[in-house]
Amino acid sequence: MTENTKQPAGYANPPAQHRFKKGKSGNPRGRPRKQADLWSHLDRVLNRKVKLQGSEQQMPIREALIRRLRELALAGDRRALDLQRRILVEAGENTHDLADSAERKRKIVEALRKLGVKVIENGGGDA
Repeated sequence: MTENTKQPAGYANPPAQHRFKKGKSGNPRGRPRKQADLWSHLDRVLNRKVKLQGSEQQMPIREALIRRLRELALAGDRRALDLQRRILVEAGENTHDLADSAERKRKIVEALRKLGVKVIENGGGDA
């Protein structure tokens, strides 16, 4: 009778003394965590909040950097302006069809002429 209650040992059936005990994991440390890559580190750093100078307002570092870049570009820093343009192009914010840009250019030229500014049509500049 004791032979029938004893479970067989063999392939996929280890002996009872070597089986996992109930309530105890077979892998106590678990799977190792995934190593963080450069982008996840960068994202974590840029999402930290910082206080602005002279105020108690907090904002993410990424927003503070964009604001500072805007301030430098408005102050006339050519490199900051070029960097801001590249960021906008890569973000897809500066994509509009050519007909729309031509129409906007025509309206700007009209407004400048109304103000009395002499406008050269094909000036050959990079404007």
